[in-house]
Amino acid sequence: MKALRLAVVLLVIATTSAHGEIRRIRVCADPSNLPFSSQRTDEPGFELEIARAIARALGAELSVHWFPTVREVLTLRQLYDGQCDLLMGVPLTERFTADKPRLTFTAPYYAMRQVIVSPTLGAARSLDDLRGKLVGVQAMTLSDQLVYERGYNRKVYLNPAELFTALLDSQVHAAVMESVFAGWFVRRNPGFHVAAIGDRQRDFEIGAAVRKTDTELKNAVDRAIQELSSTDLSAITSRYGLDLAQAGPEAPPFTAELRSARSTYMTQCSQCHGIDAKGSPAAASLQGFKGTEDDFLRVVQKGRPGTAMTPWKGLISDDEIRNIARFVKQLSTTSGRQ
Repeated sequence: MKALRLAVVLLVIATTSAHGEIRRIRVCADPSNLPFSSQRTDEPGFELEIARAIARALGAELSVHWFPTVREVLTLRQLYDGQCDLLMGVPLTERFTADKPRLTFTAPYYAMRQVIVSPTLGAARSLDDLRGKLVGVQAMTLSDQLVYERGYNRKVYLNPAELFTALLDSQVHAAVMESVFAGWFVRRNPGFHVAAIGDRQRDFEIGAAVRKTDTELKNAVDRAIQELSSTDLSAITSRYGLDLAQAGPEAPPFTAELRSARSTYMTQCSQCHGIDAKGSPAAASLQGFKGTEDDFLRVVQKGRPGTAMTPWKGLISDDEIRNIARFVKQLSTTSGRQ
């Protein structure tokens, strides 16, 4: 069972200088494997950005050779056969490293954790909060295994994209996934909360692999990781949301009325106003609504002539409309703390 795809391969080209310095580095990266790597210049992926940072720290020339890395065995074969010299994105666990006697492994540069992703309002902050809820997971992952072993009611999806859609469409109450995917999702979809589970059996550090004979390369990369750990690497992982698993925003108090209002909002309102109530090209931001609760009720009941806002009187009860107003207000308060 694989917890993640290997994302980036670094190839050190040419020999070292007379002083043992790395002169040139070619990174072999998957062209369409975000958040790990991508051909997009505006969003190259955090593994590729880390590779570039390492190359800069070593004073090395960097180029990219695009290579699909879906199959671990083919990627490792390149390393064994001398096509690659440094493989990024490997789990530093005994399960991965024990049967690879020809490899040695660098210092870690980030940690992969199991986390819970749920709507910010009434967010699940621990596994206990998942009892009685429908939990989404990706098939054949450590997250899937964890939820299954705990006996929670789970719904299985084939890939992260399907799991993201399930969260956005409220097909599930929450999802358990690896922190790298959670951060990637939440950075692009406000209104969701990330809570680290802290399961040591399933949390692991990520580093790089080199052939055991390439000790100079390993030592150079270790030095670069150490040098960059509190600056460049931290900034890169933060941009891609990996830091969200460390300390997510505090969830507000949760009531049955607000839970019902959120469900109504997501099914009836979010298509136009957005899941975070910040608006869209089709509708205004509800978080920016300046009127009173009575004003909100009146607008929802009567609609706004000349706009896409149609009357909802008789379709949603007055009490539910008021609860939606309170839900939006609570969402606005929470979003401001994120």
